[in-house]
Amino acid sequence: MTLQNRHGVDYTVRLPEIVDGAKKIPGAFVLDGEVICIENGKESFTPCQRRCSTQIPDPYLRFTYPVVFMAFDILRLGEEDLTDKPYWKRKEILRDLVGDNPTVRFVPYRRDLRKAWEEVVAEGREGLILKDFNSRYVEGERSWSWLKVKNFRTEECEVVGWTDGKGSRAGAFGSLVLAKDGKFRGCVGSGFSCYELMKIMEELRSSPAVPKPFPETTVGEPYHAVKLGMRVLVKYYETTPFGVMRHPVFLKRL
Repeated sequence: MTLQNRHGVDYTVRLPEIVDGAKKIPGAFVLDGEVICIENGKESFTPCQRRCSTQIPDPYLRFTYPVVFMAFDILRLGEEDLTDKPYWKRKEILRDLVGDNPTVRFVPYRRDLRKAWEEVVAEGREGLILKDFNSRYVEGERSWSWLKVKNFRTEECEVVGWTDGKGSRAGAFGSLVLAKDGKFRGCVGSGFSCYELMKIMEELRSSPAVPKPFPETTVGEPYHAVKLGMRVLVKYYETTPFGVMRHPVFLKRL
């Protein structure tokens, strides 16, 4: 039994409970899926990242952050290559193979897309993966038969600092340091047009030196503090347990 990520890195030793569960499934097979940690009924990113980054099994982490393998596709069963079979047929084969395995779980599909999306938004979940019902399996992270729809949120934040730009951004800022209600919310460095980069940079340079509201260890890198009353609207994927936005993208000045 071998467990590896999409880059070919071997995870077999790191996630023994998934290997144990897979060994209970009869026959030879190749599955595609995602390792997740579920907390309070929702997928949790940080605990799963801790488990996957630990190269030597840690009994404490395994007990504290149990993971499961959510199997959403099957590529091979025995000697048969299934990649040319339609998506719906592969799902039927996968469901019959996995059964009620507690750590290798079958991911069901549904066709009521509007209701599914409403549930994603209401429950604050990550998003949906839409798939062509009759599509074949295509290797790689994306294909025209797959569409990943993320449940982005938006938020107004105050700009309290900026980091130095590098490479093509040299001479401008790399990212804006954001805060809301006095708390650090993250850094946004994408979504800016060339005009917005230059215009915002002019204003940032005009700010006198002020004390840094957050330590550089919190921000993650050196930065220049400003107090301009500048506010921006950003979209983001989700927040970390510390309240920091994941993957924020600049939308506009306010």
